[in-house]
Amino acid sequence: MKTEIKTILVPLDFSDKSKNALKVAAKMALRHQAKLIVAHIVYTYYLIDRGGKEVIGSQTVQENMDDGKIKLEKLRLRLLEKYDLNIETKISTQNMVDTINELVLTDEVDLVVMGTSGNQKMKQFILGSNSYNVLLHANCSVLLIPENFKKTSFKKILFPVRVKHQLHHKADLSVLLASKNEGGINLLGVGKPNKLVDVRKAYMEMKKNLLLKSADYLSEFQVSNDNAGMICKAAKDKQSDIIILADQDEESWKSFMSDNFFKKMINKSDVPLLIVKSKLKKINSNMERIANYDVTMPIPG
Repeated sequence: MKTEIKTILVPLDFSDKSKNALKVAAKMALRHQAKLIVAHIVYTYYLIDRGGKEVIGSQTVQENMDDGKIKLEKLRLRLLEKYDLNIETKISTQNMVDTINELVLTDEVDLVVMGTSGNQKMKQFILGSNSYNVLLHANCSVLLIPENFKKTSFKKILFPVRVKHQLHHKADLSVLLASKNEGGINLLGVGKPNKLVDVRKAYMEMKKNLLLKSADYLSEFQVSNDNAGMICKAAKDKQSDIIILADQDEESWKSFMSDNFFKKMINKSDVPLLIVKSKLKKINSNMERIANYDVTMPIPG
């Protein structure tokens, strides 16, 4: 099946970093001739007692929804005036992950683009930031845009090979982005000393794959005990515009610690991270327990 990006979703809270992510997504939608969906989430809190589940401050919630609809419509009109886009706006009172996954089903979203502030505080390491929870639980690929990233195209694409997961999908997306952005690919094999054989085999397979696709690429292989650190250093040295990763997270207790691979990447990288995921991937964790707890408000971090 041909790899395409036909529908892009941007969760928007009207903060500077989410507006910056929207700007990147709008230009991306133009290049891919994709539909752009802008979704605003009105956070709702509930009181559960013997009488059942009741919304706290229902009048305030309604006022926030009305205000959000007005802002979204003004934004839609500005975007239509500036870009020739197929654009829709959505408003939701569900938590962010449920809102995204519902739109993946109903609107066949291929990619979620959202802003991130990078460094996370200890509370966010323990409970998880919005961007990290979306990264783990969204049922499609996720593109995280650091708030200080000011470009709107991806001409220098860093394609790390560190695990076997989703490598061919990553290769297809790398070639697609290189084509749409008139750019090139830097293939980086990076592995820990105890995993060199498997990583090098996958790296050589990807070199052959890119060659067969007639892709414009450069390649190198590095040995490191800190994959995240090596990838971020390579991105800086090569002045990369985007890093493409698979959604294979570090397993076990590290998921809640600062040495978790993805959290280290979010914290260290000033370059957008595209995390490649298969659509409709089953959500393994129950998000309801944190759905109405305010972790990173007012902005997805």
